Amino acid sequence: MLKFLLIAAVVYLLYTWGVRLQMRARLFKQAWLFLAGYTCAMAAGMAVGLFLTLTFLERVWAEASVVEISMVSTVLSALIGEYLFARSSRLSLLLIAPLRSKEQKR
Repeated sequence: MLKFLLIAAVVYLLYTWGVRLQMRARLFKQAWLFLAGYTCAMAAGMAVGLFLTLTFLERVWAEASVVEISMVSTVLSALIGEYLFARSSRLSLLLIAPLRSKEQKR
């Protein structure tokens, strides 16, 4: 249970920092902040992917080799990371939309 709580805390921190960095990137139009937000989302996906792979694949497919476990964890981490990035990108666009509409009215 402690492992799950630690992973949940790491994912929460990385995800919220990723959203913050994407908001700053959209406000200040800086590409390196957007890249840092993407990195945070991918790191959160990596933490979840590795945890899920090592927890469940060990029970389901006990005779899996190291290469097979690595392939599954890599693909799962990338999919989860991209999903978190798309979600945080959509969230940052929704949060910044009222500011952009006020800016265009002026």
